[in-house]
Amino acid sequence: MKLTGTAIVSAVLLSVVSAQKPIVSMTSPLANTKYKACSDAILSWINPQERSISEIVLAYGPAEALQPVMTIAQNVPASDGHYTWKIPCDIKNGDKYAFKLGTSPKLAFAGPFTIEGGVGGNLPSGGSSGSPPTNNNGGSSSGTSTGSEGTSGGSSSSSSSDSQTNQTSASTHTSSASRSMTGSLALAGAMVLVATQIV
Repeated sequence: MKLTGTAIVSAVLLSVVSAQKPIVSMTSPLANTKYKACSDAILSWINPQERSISEIVLAYGPAEALQPVMTIAQNVPASDGHYTWKIPCDIKNGDKYAFKLGTSPKLAFAGPFTIEGGVGGNLPSGGSSGSPPTNNNGGSSSGTSTGSEGTSGGSSSSSSSDSQTNQTSASTHTSSASRSMTGSLALAGAMVLVATQIV
């Protein structure tokens, strides 16, 4: 009976984990990396599960409640294995930044990391998430992705209303991903509890 309960729990946990397989395995930035405003941030990955990364979003906050700051790239070929983003000089300083790659449910994350030296002020640190930061330049960012298929990416800019739309859209995706992961973990926990009571 114990073996059956353990097998059921293992099967449920495996299905939850495999359902949440990231679209890429991030190799950079590593957790707690420190970047300087006005410099380049290189995102790199291996094992792409998709042909294209639909979007790369800079987010801020605790892992369970990330809030989008800006979309920094769209439709990046996953086979390139990297993307270089020019960090805006007017970005806010903070120690809970992260990158979200893709859209829900096909996602990958990198972080947390710190950005220092920005002239946009400071963001809350520690356990407080505060309000999502906004970039003073209306969401403008630039970056490049090069690989065997040539150059893609480049510079993109948007007005304040476009930036707000991007933030709302990214917020929906992030919230959806957080709910999906939280729901999956809650289901796995409930299954472990039930299986333990059966055994």
